[in-house]
Formats: sequence, C-alpha cells, structure tokens
Amino acid sequence: MKKNQLFVLALAGALFVPTITRAQFADSVVAYTAGSGVNSGFTDPTSALGAPSTETIDPIYGNSPVDPFDGPYLSSQIVGIGTGGSLTLQFNSPIQNNPNNPYGLDFIIFGHAGFNIVNDDYSGGGITDGSFYTGGDNGVTVSVSADGTTFYNLVSPFGTMVDGLFPTDGSGNPLVPVNAALTASDFNGLGLAGIRSLYAGSAGGAGYDLNWAVDGSDNPISLASVDYVRLQNSGDVAYIDAISVVPEPTTYALAITGAGLFLLRRRVK
Repeated sequence: MKKNQLFVLALAGALFVPTITRAQFADSVVAYTAGSGVNSGFTDPTSALGAPSTETIDPIYGNSPVDPFDGPYLSSQIVGIGTGGSLTLQFNSPIQNNPNNPYGLDFIIFGHAGFNIVNDDYSGGGITDGSFYTGGDNGVTVSVSADGTTFYNLVSPFGTMVDGLFPTDGSGNPLVPVNAALTASDFNGLGLAGIRSLYAGSAGGAGYDLNWAVDGSDNPISLASVDYVRLQNSGDVAYIDAISVVPEPTTYALAITGAGLFLLRRRVK
C-alpha cells in the first residue's frame, strides 16, 4: 500500500478513536437513591461514570491492581445501591442492540465483587472455588429506556447478577464481555491465569443483551437502542463501578485498524 493511502486510513482511524472513547461509558447521572444498608461515604453516584477501575490507589495501603481476587473498594471508585435504592445513568451515544457483538451482549456492568481464595495463598498463587468474599448476593433489577420515561426490564436467561459474576480484571478489555453462560462452578479450582483464560481477554463484569427486554406483562420487546440504564435493588447492597458499552464490531475494528495504521505510517516515514 502506498504511503499516502496509509496516511488517509490512519488519519480516519485516529480521528475516530476519540469518538469511540467518549461513547464507551456512562456520561451522566439522571437519578440516585441510596436505599438502606449502604456503607457511609459510598453514596456518590458519579463514581459509576467513566471506565471501570484498573487499580486501587489507597493512601494507607498503597497502590494495588484490580483483579478478580481484589476488586475496587474505595468510595471514589464505587457507589452503593441499598435495599429500595436505585441508580439511573444516561449515555450520550445510544447503546445499540447488535446481535453480532460477542455473545450478543450490548453493555457490561462492573461491580466490586471478588473471588474467594480457598488455598490461603494471598501472595499470587490464590485458587478460588467460585464463591465471593464480597458481592454476589443482591436482587438488582436492570432496566433500559430509549426516552428516560418508559423502562423495560432485562430478564437474563443465565441468571446474570449485578456485582457478582464476573469480578473485574483491570488488565482486561472493558469493552469485551465474558461469556454469560459461564457459571461460578466453572471457576472452581482456578487461579488467576485460569480465570483470565475463561475471560478470554475481557475485563469481566456482567454482560446484558437488549434482546432480553420485556414489558410489564413479561412480553418480549424489540429495542433497537437505548440511552438509559436503571438499576433498582430489592435485595442486599450492591456496589457499582461502571457501565461500558460493547462497540459494534465494525466500529471497534476500524478504531483498532486506524490506530495500527497510524503507528505503521510512523515506521515507514
């Protein structure tokens, strides 16, 4: 390919990357009610905006990476939704219903859950049985809306749980969902390498599909896109870190291609 052709493609991709970045995560808080049982200080709903945490910067204990054994835990990282509480977030760029996304999933909710270590090795060789030391026990209903007024519940065929499977891995890609068909038992006996193998490059989180939408009579609803996600809790406290949007495959590929071509052009100059 000629150098000027490389430049055109690279420029297109480079210009496209910022647009995708802005569209990846929740942009604003529409409404928030803490509910009961939330720990003091964990009531800032803006903690759920932007990208999920990749590390915890603790002034007392120092910096530590976020991984499936060590979830985010600071009040600056997560917001609590207690019993009777709710959180509604808006996306400036709509979440698209795209069956071509990995596993058909359209967005991902990140919490603070972490896998239990059952072999007492906390120095890097931990093994889990698939249970959680925090998170994984809540009754959060996820609903979506295109206009901010009419919301439709998403009913997962996999029993998807907010702030449960799959604990965040800060080294993974927050735009790639984990296979929602995996269960806690699939992680029994695995260490960090095994967990990441099942994650297949994902940063974890609970993936949701707009095709799971139903109306008040549990009839399926067809949604092309939505701009709002609401989390309502009738169970134990859940803590939320972020919501990411799974990009359309062609959009994501163009961004990656553009970035790669931009680097290639720098090499051939």
